[in-house]
Amino acid sequence: MKPGSKQWKNFMAKLYGWGAAIVIIGALFKIQHWEGASLMLILGLGTEAFIFFMSAFEKPHEEPDWSLVYPQLATGEGADKTPTQQLDDMLSKANIDSDMITKLGDGMRHLGEQASKMGEVADASVATKGYSDSLVKASNRVDELSSTYEEVSEGLTGLVKASAEGASTGEGIAKMNENLNSLNDMYEGQLAQMQQNKELFEGMGELVKNLNDSVEDTKVYKENISELAKNLASLNTVYGNMLNAMGGGRS
Repeated sequence: MKPGSKQWKNFMAKLYGWGAAIVIIGALFKIQHWEGASLMLILGLGTEAFIFFMSAFEKPHEEPDWSLVYPQLATGEGADKTPTQQLDDMLSKANIDSDMITKLGDGMRHLGEQASKMGEVADASVATKGYSDSLVKASNRVDELSSTYEEVSEGLTGLVKASAEGASTGEGIAKMNENLNSLNDMYEGQLAQMQQNKELFEGMGELVKNLNDSVEDTKVYKENISELAKNLASLNTVYGNMLNAMGGGRS
């Protein structure tokens, strides 16, 4: 057998195992003071000496040329870089800078704010329905007031026609005029209130439209965030494989 060959390595592996067993048995006999302990101790130490003698013929362990696998080891490039610095280099090559990371964080916070405002859309819709009901009621009141106004006008016309029948009719006409003025004031107040409700209703409609537009923008932004997250996951996978390969090379 030639030292360094496959057969030599197999023989030495068995010699180490068998020789170690004999040495341990010899030591056990000596410790327990069994019969033949001296002979077993001599045999064990002799076996150990023989193993050391045979190991002198083994070839030194050859260190593989890792520069063939990792060319940067030959030039020394990246030898002093920490994993954090290497990650920074990879992010720089991928055109992912600190501003983009900051924008990503801001976008996530903005997305959270938009999601929290989604609940307010339902409340705004309920409020809009309430204002719509108020407008309907106000319109009905105006119709009722208009009918009353017509009835009062007809009564006033009748009183004017009957004014020739007696002087006491003048007092009734004056009182009716006061009632008519009061009705006119009420009518104008209802019209002003209806106008305010109309403007408020239009403002609420614009608010709901803006909120719906914000929801659409949030959906688009969420899709962009998902795509960026996939790209970052792929980058992390590549970086993890690189670190695993470098770790295996050092061991």
